[in-house]
Amino acid sequence: MPALSPIPAGLVQPGSRPELTVTQEPTTPRTAFVLAGGASLGALQVGMLRALYERGVAPDLLVGTSVGALNAAFIATRPPSCRTASELARVWCEIRREDVFPASLSTLVRGFSGARNHLVPPHGLRRLAARHLEIEDLADAAIPLHLVAFDLRTGREVLLSAGPAHEALVAAASIPGVFPPVPLGDALLIDGGVTNNTPISHAVALGAERIYVLTSRHPERARIQPPASAVDAAMYALGLLVDSRLMADIALYREQAELIVLPAESSVQVQPADFDCSSQLIRDGYTAARRALDPLDVKGSRDVRSRSDVLARAA
Repeated sequence: MPALSPIPAGLVQPGSRPELTVTQEPTTPRTAFVLAGGASLGALQVGMLRALYERGVAPDLLVGTSVGALNAAFIATRPPSCRTASELARVWCEIRREDVFPASLSTLVRGFSGARNHLVPPHGLRRLAARHLEIEDLADAAIPLHLVAFDLRTGREVLLSAGPAHEALVAAASIPGVFPPVPLGDALLIDGGVTNNTPISHAVALGAERIYVLTSRHPERARIQPPASAVDAAMYALGLLVDSRLMADIALYREQAELIVLPAESSVQVQPADFDCSSQLIRDGYTAARRALDPLDVKGSRDVRSRSDVLARAA
């Protein structure tokens, strides 16, 4: 795998291209996995990863935000294998709502009253991030790992490619209003999904030639039962805001890279903060990804650009 030279501040503004130091010949084409946000629907990506690994598809680099950042961090330091996908599946199947969103009446009241800038204390998210990580610095990942966050102080996206791995991961997954912002250097960071929930743009800027897009939401099927809590409502509203960005980015970047968009098809309706259906979501993600990948050649791709159109309509 090619290794990225450290980026001093760990922050790369969108549109800039980090300098790459290639220590060995990259695979051809240079392949990226882009993992989208989606809270509990991130379980779909676990099934997608297994389907990709079964076909021998491995990434040269990873780009993720929100829950996609957590999944990307897990696989960045582990072999691209079905065993890794199974280990990640076990983690997902053990998660419960209170592990990530330990909200209480007092915390919700303080959040809504303006006594604090978030609804949920971050200790559950921090424990989950620590469980996913096997490195202290992002630059040490075996598969180059890039996490997308948003800086409240500058009003811009940032790409975290080096620096404290745990703080960067928590920042990239800190849903605004739900979790507190994370100070990192001069930045004050939140979940990058607020502006770029499926960060294809960063994968293109990093030189990816083939991009597997692991989505978590189906825009046309995103209507679920009314949100059951304040946390559900906040995340559902955020999802509605970012759905259109994916379709726009597919249209914008499909001439610059091969885009294989894996569909986020689910047989169950799930609230964003409900982790009780993770097993079913993993199975659904796996089944849909296998069906989408079957017409494609693993080592090359047969009519990938037109196939990405078909998958984009399904995603």
